[in-house]
Amino acid sequence: MAVTQEQLEKLFGFAVEFAQDMLQKNGEFYPFGATLGRDGQIAAEGGYDGDDDHPSTQDVYVAVSDRLAAAGADGRIHAAALVANATVPDELEAPSRDAIRVRLEADGFARFIYVPYEPSSEQSIRLYDPVLIDIDPAFFPV
Repeated sequence: MAVTQEQLEKLFGFAVEFAQDMLQKNGEFYPFGATLGRDGQIAAEGGYDGDDDHPSTQDVYVAVSDRLAAAGADGRIHAAALVANATVPDELEAPSRDAIRVRLEADGFARFIYVPYEPSSEQSIRLYDPVLIDIDPAFFPV
């Protein structure tokens, strides 16, 4: 089954909405993942399953990335999103340096999508237009 643009958009929307909720509630979030399963369903991929109550953000990112790469390589999923709270590179000239960064991948498709944001009021986050960067695949090897 080829992944449709609509399915990628739903996966992306799921990821950004969850990240936005976490930012509004906590002001930050640990990296997490989301997948489009073989059955067409979107599922969250937890951030960390280790023993440390306060793992480093990098450790969580690597753990989720490794799980998504394994699932993509063995065909358990059709698409994946790896989400992190990131800084937009200066050369992208975004309206805010803070961003929700989504690594969105499917077979033949790999992008970083930065969604710049800033607090707009108490418990509210303003999202700006996404900035897209084509990248090399990590979860669905060519």
